[in-house]
Amino acid sequence: MLIFRSEKSGEFIATARKSPSLLLLEPQPLYRAALRSLLESPRIEVGVDSASSLEECTTRLLESAFDLVVAAITPELTPRRVLAAVAQARMGVPVLFLAESRDLQGRIEAMRAGATGTLTRDATPEDFVAAIQAALRGRRSMDEALADRLLSSAASIDRSLDHAALSTTEREILGLLGVAWSTRAIADARGITPKSVRNHVTNIYRKLGVSSRPEAVRYAARMGIRPAAEQVTHP
Repeated sequence: MLIFRSEKSGEFIATARKSPSLLLLEPQPLYRAALRSLLESPRIEVGVDSASSLEECTTRLLESAFDLVVAAITPELTPRRVLAAVAQARMGVPVLFLAESRDLQGRIEAMRAGATGTLTRDATPEDFVAAIQAALRGRRSMDEALADRLLSSAASIDRSLDHAALSTTEREILGLLGVAWSTRAIADARGITPKSVRNHVTNIYRKLGVSSRPEAVRYAARMGIRPAAEQVTHP
């Protein structure tokens, strides 16, 4: 309820707050009925309309204003196609996508394409309510499995960037460390002094954020860094 003061009479007037409106795009009747029932529960308090096809969805958007679209991901309803159609019909309406739990790639594509969030069909009612409320507040959200995958990918990217920061010589020396070559053996193979090898190793430690040879060796193993074929035979 909203309360405001009339400029003419000075009296306070109470008006009902307009509930957010949501459009559900779901081609499967059973899912559509179940989701609509959940969305119409008192815990969310939204007005709900539904569509069974993208064409029907865009027609609804052209006819009425909606605060959020909740759309299923299917072979026909790809995230990019849905987002483009929604934007063309009514610019600025956020889209929250629903997908099968095994369709991780579809959810990744949705977030990359600009979705406000993703959920799996087996999400709990509490997770569903939280995602809807976050979307209506303009916040992005994603399911736990997708968040874990993206965090894991970010860690891999960080390791790749660390790897890329090594010079060619440093990568070669790290590969030799990984197959247990000594400082003297590396120096002889590279035609440099042991001191130069130690300086390179120090730089490797600094760039990788490690402090010992065993840590550097484990890094080399994780990243698949190996010496060149002609260096494999220990001198």
